[in-house]
Amino acid sequence: MTGRVFDIQRFCTHDGPGVRTTVFLKGCPLRCAWCHNPESQRAADELLFHRTRCIGCGVCDEACPYRDARRTLRDAALRRERCGGCSRCADACPTGAIERVGRDMTVGQVMEEVRGDVSYFRHSGGGVTLSGGEPMAQFRFTAALLEALRREGIHTAIETSGQGRLSDFLRAQPMTDLWLWDVKSLDGELYEKYTGLPLAAMLDNLRAVHRAGGNVLLRSIFIPELHDNAAHAGALADLLDGLDGVKVEYVAYHRLGISKLEKLGLPACGPAFRPPSAEEIRRFGARVDGLLKKRRAGSF
Repeated sequence: MTGRVFDIQRFCTHDGPGVRTTVFLKGCPLRCAWCHNPESQRAADELLFHRTRCIGCGVCDEACPYRDARRTLRDAALRRERCGGCSRCADACPTGAIERVGRDMTVGQVMEEVRGDVSYFRHSGGGVTLSGGEPMAQFRFTAALLEALRREGIHTAIETSGQGRLSDFLRAQPMTDLWLWDVKSLDGELYEKYTGLPLAAMLDNLRAVHRAGGNVLLRSIFIPELHDNAAHAGALADLLDGLDGVKVEYVAYHRLGISKLEKLGLPACGPAFRPPSAEEIRRFGARVDGLLKKRRAGSF
């Protein structure tokens, strides 16, 4: 059983409890305008061009077997339509200016890397988080990896957009100790506009996993232009009111994804959003908490 992985990060502290190893799976059905990891969206291997590392030696041109793709790496990041995807340029580059993103790994290979951190998991209450991309987009591999982790007593978490087949979520639920569930927007029109998919499926999957006993933490992206308003605060309070025991944390938008788009040779895919301040997030969170208390007290 193999899956497409684009990174494995050790010693993570923001992807669930304790010290964690996060396995990033490649491929995602969403096309979020603010995506922090645009290199994760396509399932296929891709090349990142780090312009500041390039010394102009021309080794990549000599290594490239696709004549039409030569001399385009340094001129325009990477002309993806001309690239055959062999990655010979990345292998030849002496400075790491060209980076291959994506590799096929077996469950055994991932487990071999993860086992080196088991002592940290046990001492900190950590484990392994599957992220992406969207882990449920490679469900067979995700399920096999969850089974392997559970057999070895390793805490499991999935960071998900909530998009995918309901049957897959319900099958993964008994093997998942924690769901980190992304909330992009709770306005159906805005959700579809900025992600490319309908909101209803995400909400249906969320409620079904919660009913099945899932341990869920909502992770709500916070972009002031889209989320700092009464409508979103009210919708989030309503959602939490219907999910007993579920809490929310806020994820601040940042602009690192823009530089990654440039390295991929792609244009910016959405408006120029503004990163929020810590105070803006604090105020919004307090607003949601206040609304939730009123709803649960029965006074509106």
